Amino acid sequence: MGKYGLKNRRHEDVSKSSLREPGVDETDNVMSKLARQASPIPTRRNNESKNRRNSIQLATDDYTDEESDNENILSKSSPATFSCYSEELYNSALQNELPRSRNTSSHSINLSPNRQNNISNENLQNSSLTSLQQNKNKSDKLGTSNNLLIAIIILLLSVVIYMQYVSNPGTVKYEYNKFNFDNDVENLKEKYKVKDNYSILQVKSGVATIFEKQDTASFIFAYNSNSNNFNLLRFNNFVDDIASMTSRYLRNESNKVHVTVDLSNLTMQTAKEFMNHYQNDVFESGVMIVKDIDSFPSQLAMAFHYYCDEYNPLVKQSAIFFTLNLAKCSNNSDKKATHVNIEKCLANKWSTVDKEKIGPLLTRVVNIVVDVTQSF
Repeated sequence: MGKYGLKNRRHEDVSKSSLREPGVDETDNVMSKLARQASPIPTRRNNESKNRRNSIQLATDDYTDEESDNENILSKSSPATFSCYSEELYNSALQNELPRSRNTSSHSINLSPNRQNNISNENLQNSSLTSLQQNKNKSDKLGTSNNLLIAIIILLLSVVIYMQYVSNPGTVKYEYNKFNFDNDVENLKEKYKVKDNYSILQVKSGVATIFEKQDTASFIFAYNSNSNNFNLLRFNNFVDDIASMTSRYLRNESNKVHVTVDLSNLTMQTAKEFMNHYQNDVFESGVMIVKDIDSFPSQLAMAFHYYCDEYNPLVKQSAIFFTLNLAKCSNNSDKKATHVNIEKCLANKWSTVDKEKIGPLLTRVVNIVVDVTQSF
């Protein structure tokens, strides 16, 4: 059959099979196919191969081995792909590259959340620091405003309290205690130049006992108007000052001053009337002064039996101050301020009092003797 016979067909099939690598599928790795060396003259070879496949060759004897070798060489040097398969191979390569690109994209997507989380954490920390700084600034401003408001309130309260004190000083309470009283009495001693320290000590201890025991006591300030350089006004001022201090000590909450009995204006006829007349005043002030007890009416003397009762006084926590002029006690030859001399002097003055009552009365009246005969 010459060139177009069965032998030639067999060679053509062999040539076609040689175009495919044994054991390699068409859908095999595209990159390996793309890496295969191609012929430097693919167009011509493709055309020749195409012509060979399209031509009808008959098997003849003229078909020699040289032609067969040339054909084998041409088949081996032909490119790995033909023009009809180039588009398919390109698409296949794209399809194989897509998973890789997707894997790369997914990897980048997987990494991006971590980076985003870090960025978010940094932003959150920065935002928190900014918020804390803003809150601190706000709290500082608020604290400054509160301090200013408190200062204004304190200032207003101070002004109100000061105005109340100026308008009514008596509304402000002040505790006048034993320490204050003792200091003031010592100052009086220096002021009036009292020489007898024992007399001043008796006043301080006697008033302190009244305050502690809530009872009463009587004090007789004895003077002698016949002494040289005697000053009655100065003596009365001394007694008034001590009475005021005692009243302040015994009645801290009261503004009442001590009560002074004026003998020239006594209108009471009985002891009971006298007691009732001064009871409330003594209760409020805590101190009653009876000047010149040696001139006090005999019919009213029994009122002091109740005022000066140490255990059951008419007014508790009260002090009764008497003054006595030894110059008027005619029966006292030595003119000494002693309990005995003063009791004898008063017994003569109150002769109308029953003998059974005069003793207890004198005991209660002549309780504490304050001798200032050498000072005034």
